[in-house]
Amino acid sequence: MNRLKTALSIGIIIILSVLNYVSADNFNTSIKEDTLLKAFNETDAQLLEIDMNFTAKINSTYLDLNNLKKLSQKIINKLNIDGLKVDKNLFQEMYSNDNIANYYCEDISQSNDLIQLTIWGKDKYKRTITAIISSYKDPYDGTSETDLVIDVVQEYKKGLNKTIDEISNIYSSFNTIPQITTCIIGTFNGKLKEDDKIKKVSKALYSINGRKVEGFFDDSLISISAYSPAIDEFIYTGSNKMNVNIALRYNEYEDKTYIWIGTPIITVGY
Repeated sequence: MNRLKTALSIGIIIILSVLNYVSADNFNTSIKEDTLLKAFNETDAQLLEIDMNFTAKINSTYLDLNNLKKLSQKIINKLNIDGLKVDKNLFQEMYSNDNIANYYCEDISQSNDLIQLTIWGKDKYKRTITAIISSYKDPYDGTSETDLVIDVVQEYKKGLNKTIDEISNIYSSFNTIPQITTCIIGTFNGKLKEDDKIKKVSKALYSINGRKVEGFFDDSLISISAYSPAIDEFIYTGSNKMNVNIALRYNEYEDKTYIWIGTPIITVGY
């Protein structure tokens, strides 16, 4: 699966900025992630990966390219992305190689009012990391801001809460709290029957006292929006609270049924 998700991560900023995103004053992030894992474990799916996305404004100033590069180096150090910087095309060619942890790459795009620097790499724990720093100035009202998006993908459950804490601490160094979306992706061999799909979703929701808010069903996809009181954060869909999103889709090419369980929404393609 392609995890170099620059466009997707930018889209997450847009999605979360227009949704009414609410959390308790001192919510416990570990409870949220543990709840999501509990729901996933009830499905008996084989884990593929866990995607965690963090986004926040880190200051209200516009950074020129030189200062943006200085900031990117600090973030690389905080993320513990080790190794040599290589050309983006070379990095993508080597992506499936286990030695990729020894390399990272950068990409810069800019216009008159926007500079964006993207970093891709892996750390010593084999977590795939994408960091996007965007600095923008409004030519009309003079306002400026710099945003940071960090996306972390790991292929194991162990240390999930540690990952959340580590990345959240980076944002704390900028005196801000990120909005966090988490998605667990798994697979089942073969094509599940519709009844079996519904049973998987029902078991997952029952384990976290979740109730369905709305759903979409067709021959290839099931997508359920739900609310669980075990998770403090929520968004609104219409007038209803939701904080869990579950989807299942069959991949004919791989002969596998994929399942995604995300909070508060699924922010990866399915």
